[in-house]
Amino acid sequence: MGSGTAVATNDDITAAKMNLKLETVSSGDVDADGARSVTFMANTFLCPAPGTGWTPLITGCQLPASKTALKCWIPLDFLKIGDIILSYKLVGDAIEAAALTLDCKLVQVNKADPLTTTDITSGGIAQVTADGNFDVAADCTDTTIATDKQYLLEILGTTGVGDTINVMGAEILVTRLY
Repeated sequence: MGSGTAVATNDDITAAKMNLKLETVSSGDVDADGARSVTFMANTFLCPAPGTGWTPLITGCQLPASKTALKCWIPLDFLKIGDIILSYKLVGDAIEAAALTLDCKLVQVNKADPLTTTDITSGGIAQVTADGNFDVAADCTDTTIATDKQYLLEILGTTGVGDTINVMGAEILVTRLY
């Protein structure tokens, strides 16, 4: 080896690992089991026919006037196996002139032949029916993320003449093991 080349020994590597672990634990936001509650922001939408129903915009996703029972989805692609979804909040604004409804629920997609879906118990928000901004929460009965499953929020909206629903996104509270 040339002059000035550093070689790490097992002792150096062990010390580095210990220091890293000590820094993580001493940060104060990890509990004794190595778990931490983290709120993730989700604002990516899957829309089956953009422009004819739910349409992605820079401000989130919008359902225009005079639409009946149309769905869009927010995939929760940041989850890791072992995470626990505690709750989520759907955030946005409703402009109500006639009669609108907005529902959202946590859905689990199951590996099967064919694929199936399961609505998570207590994973639905209180229905939004009034004008104004909304910030509605759902408790998800501590849903633990498992292998061979995917998770998403399913949004269902109906608008009357002059109504508009704008969903900015969701805030998902997760306990994650570190």
